Amino acid sequence: MNGYHGVSTNIKALRISALLILIYFVFEIAIALSTGSLSLLADAGHELSTFVAIAISLLAMQLATQKPTPKKTFGLLRIEILAALFNGLLLLGMAGFIIIRGIDRLQNPMEVSSLPMFIMAFGGISLEIASLWIMYKGQKENLNIRGSFWHVMNAFLGSVAVIIAAAFIQFGQIYVADAWAGILFAFILIWASFGIIKDSFFILIDVAPKEVNLISIEKELSKIPGVKKVHHFHARTLVGSIKTFSGHLVVKDMNQAGGILKKAKQILDKKHGFSLSTVQIEDENLSETDIKQLEYK
Repeated sequence: MNGYHGVSTNIKALRISALLILIYFVFEIAIALSTGSLSLLADAGHELSTFVAIAISLLAMQLATQKPTPKKTFGLLRIEILAALFNGLLLLGMAGFIIIRGIDRLQNPMEVSSLPMFIMAFGGISLEIASLWIMYKGQKENLNIRGSFWHVMNAFLGSVAVIIAAAFIQFGQIYVADAWAGILFAFILIWASFGIIKDSFFILIDVAPKEVNLISIEKELSKIPGVKKVHHFHARTLVGSIKTFSGHLVVKDMNQAGGILKKAKQILDKKHGFSLSTVQIEDENLSETDIKQLEYK
């Protein structure tokens, strides 16, 4: 019951944060369009991406509870990665639109009222602090929530940028500050989007997790007494922190297979943190061809 309670609490926290950010986004996009503030528009774009990121976390947590089927042996876990990829592309497109608008605004400055900018930015900071507080405990225990937590943190920095731009307008009538704030924040969006797109793409094409050193693992498994050769090593991220490994160990004596397998699993699961590791023990006279020895034509 404790595990269930923890999941239930985290889902509730994410739902509250998502609702608050969605309501704020609707108000901010309306104010941005009515006042012509580019920095507010950029911040609204980030608020939208934050909402999507939290929605992805919620979706992943809900789908993670579904049981695998003969057709979907890992359930629907990888929908989270597809949604993250979509979120990254959405961020990138939004940033491009803001930069184009910002360059045009620099060439044709437009008077923008600082009061709505101050009001929305301070409102955003209040909301983001509340969301960070709601998610703070959960992000310590769940990597999925941690991603949303830092997404909200980025939105918080965006609200600070809007306040700075509004101050330039209010006290110096420097209206291009709004455009510059929008463009600067657009580049932050590009940086965030590339990180999301790259990580999602690498997971989808089964690139080994960046924290996994297969060469080091190969050396460790090769040193297990009784192991003659190792090959067919593969590591990938299924979703989030779920890492899988598969590999073949060629042994001298099949009678030692049980002990060798036990030691290999300790190295893979306990030391390197694989959620699922599959190790095939092979007799040295019956071992499969190493994929590295195959010729590709």
